[in-house]
Amino acid sequence: MSPIDSLKKGLDRLSQLDSLYESEMPHSSSSLFEAACYHFKHPGKSFRAQLALSSGDALFKNQKDSLHWAAACELLHNASLIHDDISDASTYRRGQSSINHKFGSDMALCLGDWMVAKAFELASRNHSHGGQLAALLAKAMQDTCSGQSSDVKQSRCATLSEWQTIARGKTAPLLAAPIKGAAISADLETNLDRVDELVALCGLAYQGRNDINDIVPSTHRSCDLDGRKPNLVVSLYADTDKAHKQCFHQWYTSQDQDCVRKWQKSIASSDAIAMANEFVDQWLEQANLLVSLLPQQLQSVASGLISSVKLTAVLEQQEQTA
Repeated sequence: MSPIDSLKKGLDRLSQLDSLYESEMPHSSSSLFEAACYHFKHPGKSFRAQLALSSGDALFKNQKDSLHWAAACELLHNASLIHDDISDASTYRRGQSSINHKFGSDMALCLGDWMVAKAFELASRNHSHGGQLAALLAKAMQDTCSGQSSDVKQSRCATLSEWQTIARGKTAPLLAAPIKGAAISADLETNLDRVDELVALCGLAYQGRNDINDIVPSTHRSCDLDGRKPNLVVSLYADTDKAHKQCFHQWYTSQDQDCVRKWQKSIASSDAIAMANEFVDQWLEQANLLVSLLPQQLQSVASGLISSVKLTAVLEQQEQTA
C-alpha cells in the first residue's frame, strides 16, 4: 500500500470512528447530550484508537470488532482526561473550555462515568472475546487510576525513580491496551509481556516530553511546579543542581506560589533540560530494541508507536524554537 493510500485509509477509519461516536451518543433528551456533543467536536488525535485500528489491520481482525475496540480504548482515555480536569480544576482542554469549566464538575463527572460504561459496552460486543477485552480494560483503568492517584500535589519533590513509577502507571496501561486487545481478538496471546515493556518505555518518553514542554518555554507558567506535581525535569534539577538544591527543596515543600516563575526560569536554563531529552532518547532506543522480540504481526505497529512518539517530540521542539 502506498503512503497516500495508507493515509486515505487512516482518514477513512477515523471518519468511521466519528460516525460511531455520533450513533452511540447519550439520548438527545438526556442532559448529557449537549456536553457529549461539545466534547466530541474536538476529539483530539485519537492516538489510542489509531493504535487499536492499526493493530487490527496488522492482524487481519474483523473491521467492525476493530472499530468497536478502538472506540472503547479512546473513550476510556477521554474519561480519564475529563476526570483529571475535575481533579486539577483545569479550565482548558484541546483549545477550548474544559467540560468541567463549561458545564460544571457534576456534569463532567457524569459524562466521564458514561464514557467508562460505554467503553465496556463496546468492548463486550465482541462475541468471541468480549469478556477478555472487558477484563483488559478493567485492569488498564485500575492501573491508570493507581498511577494518577500518585500524580497529585506532592509534599516533596519526587525522585527520578519515583517519577518513573508514576509515569509508567498513568501513561502505559491505556497505550498497551489497544495493541493487546487486538492481539487477544486475533487469538495471538504469546509474548504480550514484551508489549507491556515496550509501551512502558514509550510511555516514559511521551510523559518525559510532556514534562519538558511544561517547563520550556518559561514564558508560560508551569502547571507542574504550580501544582507541585511530579515532573521529570524538576526531579533531575532537584537532584543535580547542588548550588540551589537546599533552597529549591525548601520552596517546593512550602505553600509559596509567588516564586513559580523564578524557579521555572532557573530550571529551564539548567542542564536538567538536556538530561531529560537524553533520557527520552534512551527510552525510545530501548523500546526499539524490543520490536524484534514481538510477534511478527505486531512489529510494524510497535515501530509505528515509537515513530509517533519521536515525531511528537520533534514537532513540539520545533514549536518551541519557532
